[in-house]
Amino acid sequence: MKYNKNQLQKFRQSSLEFDEVLELASLAKERFPKTILGLTPLNVKGFIRYYDNDDLLLHIQVTGKVTVPSSRSLAPVLRDIDMTFDERYIEDETRLTEFEETEAVFVLESDTLDVDTAILDNIVASLPLQILTAEEKASDTLPSGNDWHVISEETFENEKKAKKEAELDPRLAKLDDFFKE
Repeated sequence: MKYNKNQLQKFRQSSLEFDEVLELASLAKERFPKTILGLTPLNVKGFIRYYDNDDLLLHIQVTGKVTVPSSRSLAPVLRDIDMTFDERYIEDETRLTEFEETEAVFVLESDTLDVDTAILDNIVASLPLQILTAEEKASDTLPSGNDWHVISEETFENEKKAKKEAELDPRLAKLDDFFKE
């Protein structure tokens, strides 16, 4: 869905509302080939509102499913998408200082508002850093290879502590108890 600003001028009095099913799988694979492996058709509801100061507000609710690689094994993982986001588009870049850093405000660089791109960007931004398959969640087995293996942070700390204790000269062990009082 792309809207030209001239089209949106008609909706100054009331917002442009939409309720559509979008097929964005090919665009997702083109823009995020290593992040998005597959994307079901997305149900998209929302509106675009034009403000008096020529700002555009994009409000969207998206539902669907996305297939992404596991962060541990790169196996495909199907995740649900159910998100709502708001974005504001302004024409003058100098006005960016008027907004809080936490607000999603973008400069509209062309005369076209590309809703598809905004949806994909928000889907990718909402993905967690750790994505695991059901088997990986259920198993404590971590990846390993020739002369290497992954360990948990807890295991690392325990091994470090054990190594430090082993380095303590047994003849000085009695002194260690002396400082605990």
